[in-house]
Amino acid sequence: MSDLEEPKKSGVSRRTVAKAMAWSVPAVALAVPAPAYAASGPPPTVQVGTACKLPGASANKKCEDLFAGLPGLDPEKAFAIPLLITNNTSKTIVLKPSISILSSGLPFTVVGIVPDYCTDIDPGESVKVIVYANSDNSANQEVDLAITVPWGHDCADTDHPPIFIPSYTVESFPPCSSNVPFPTGAPTCDPPFYPA
Repeated sequence: MSDLEEPKKSGVSRRTVAKAMAWSVPAVALAVPAPAYAASGPPPTVQVGTACKLPGASANKKCEDLFAGLPGLDPEKAFAIPLLITNNTSKTIVLKPSISILSSGLPFTVVGIVPDYCTDIDPGESVKVIVYANSDNSANQEVDLAITVPWGHDCADTDHPPIFIPSYTVESFPPCSSNVPFPTGAPTCDPPFYPA
């Protein structure tokens, strides 16, 4: 036997033992949560309508009911952003507080929505929602909005991420009017819902 050769050892090699151990580890089923929308369908869709500003001194132009329902709304510098929310899920949904709007031009503070937060939207149904916001002036200028719409199957639902519209350009804010075609006719307290 030469000096370079080692005597053969009897028994099982370490490599064989290691291979056997790797295959002997018991399989453990991992509980990986399925996406929340898998059970209820995709998120609702949001279509932004024609944004407008409430007529100046709206409180004196027969909009008292609106301002009573949204007591923080500024009658001099109030804006309305209509949304059409369509429930594409298989369960009833609600819009959760609160919708937020960021603006590159006029700053907006959301005061409330009509209908109220947590109002049911049935499967397959669309609901017209108006987001009312105050600003620090009533300028009629172009702005770029980022809109966040929290939703769920009830107001305590934390399983669904909010819908985020990162950029929506509003070229101007004409006076709100529900006349057709928008915005002809005298300003009113009822914003339109026509697609922009």
